[in-house]
Amino acid sequence: MYQVILTIFKRSLQLLILFIGLNCLGQTPRALTKKDVVQIETLIKLSTKDLSSKIESDNLLYKNFVIDTFKIEERQRLKLDIDYTTSGMINSTIDANKEYDKLLNKYYQILLRSLKKEDQQILRQSQRNWLKFRDSELKLNSTLTDTYYSGGGTIQGVIEASRITELTRNRVIELYHYISRKM
Repeated sequence: MYQVILTIFKRSLQLLILFIGLNCLGQTPRALTKKDVVQIETLIKLSTKDLSSKIESDNLLYKNFVIDTFKIEERQRLKLDIDYTTSGMINSTIDANKEYDKLLNKYYQILLRSLKKEDQQILRQSQRNWLKFRDSELKLNSTLTDTYYSGGGTIQGVIEASRITELTRNRVIELYHYISRKM
């Protein structure tokens, strides 16, 4: 179970590195069109159906989690296939973060509902603490990607956006693990 999740995230990092490399080879990226978005969503539906049939587990929570995260990573990968410019990388990463934020809320609510009423406050406090941590990490990340510390360059925007997404993605995984431990 953990291996599948780890594989998905390793793949997304490898793809990001690949797209940075492709950008250096002089290929011409282009902005996403509405037609591209429709095609991407169609491909995701097909890929998700294929993935769903390959997951050998009766655990519905696990299956949903793998599919939920796969859709986000695959959507980002497909967008980067078309627009692997710096702004394309930043935009696709920001979009992925928005999707992970939705998953964060989904899995937070699942965990919250699974707890006894008197224990729900513990999760709420933990989430408030995590939000404070996330915000302070983002402030540090933003500071360190400033030209004064980083030396500048357009890659700093990619680094900053990637860190935001990484924090949200990791929290989703943590919440999922808490839920799966209970079941």
